[in-house]
Amino acid sequence: MLKKIILLFMGVFLMKISNTQAQTTKYLAEDYKNKPLWIDMMEDTTANYYEAVKAFDVYWVGRLKPMEEEDIISEIMSKKEEREREKNERKIAKLKPAQRAEFDRMKYETKRFENWKREVFPFVQENGRILTPYERQEIWKKQQIEIENQK
Repeated sequence: MLKKIILLFMGVFLMKISNTQAQTTKYLAEDYKNKPLWIDMMEDTTANYYEAVKAFDVYWVGRLKPMEEEDIISEIMSKKEEREREKNERKIAKLKPAQRAEFDRMKYETKRFENWKREVFPFVQENGRILTPYERQEIWKKQQIEIENQK
């Protein structure tokens, strides 16, 4: 009887551990190629910065990645890069309306991601954790106090 109770408690304990581990792994690296998980990672305050960037990079391998307008205008392109850009523009022009709508949505999300990377980078810790808005606000408050003390 005592053995059964111990085994029952061990089983419940192991289930709790496996559930906890399953909850901490929100994003699977094998899904990065097929799903734009980086979009969700931008909104997730617990996402790891380096994993989000990896998910973004892996997703776009072999796909037609939208170029930002600034890249097109400001870039001094080699002949090869110019041909590649023109080739991509022809591909985009051939897209069906539904495909074009999805391409435009991904273009918007890509631009959002690039902005997100620039905005959160100063708050990324060595391990990839991004400071929470509360932590950022506390840093700002300390800086304001230091500025006031210097006056």
